[in-house]
Amino acid sequence: MEARELYWEAIAGKGSGSELKQAEELLVRSVEKNGVVGEPRVVLAQVYLSGGRFEEAEREAAIGLRLILEWGSAWDKRVSWEGWVAWARILLMKAKEKFWPNTAWGVSSLGLVR
Repeated sequence: MEARELYWEAIAGKGSGSELKQAEELLVRSVEKNGVVGEPRVVLAQVYLSGGRFEEAEREAAIGLRLILEWGSAWDKRVSWEGWVAWARILLMKAKEKFWPNTAWGVSSLGLVR
């Protein structure tokens, strides 16, 4: 329950500046409390990407994706299982490319086919 509460607190933030640092701290603590679910790691990977921390993002995205695939069901039901798999794969790809967009449109367009 504590891990869930830490996760919810992290995702309720606004997503910029010191709030990203706070989200990172909350997500790390959530993962430490319950390391068997993938969504907190996927969100943590996104936080790392936002800060240009590509190696850490790659590690968390890979572990998060593996856990989500092993579960075969979403833990965070706000997004479908397929949505979590797709997002984790995008984050993993961008971490490997060492690139993360710096605009809202850039993030929104990550799923577009080129």
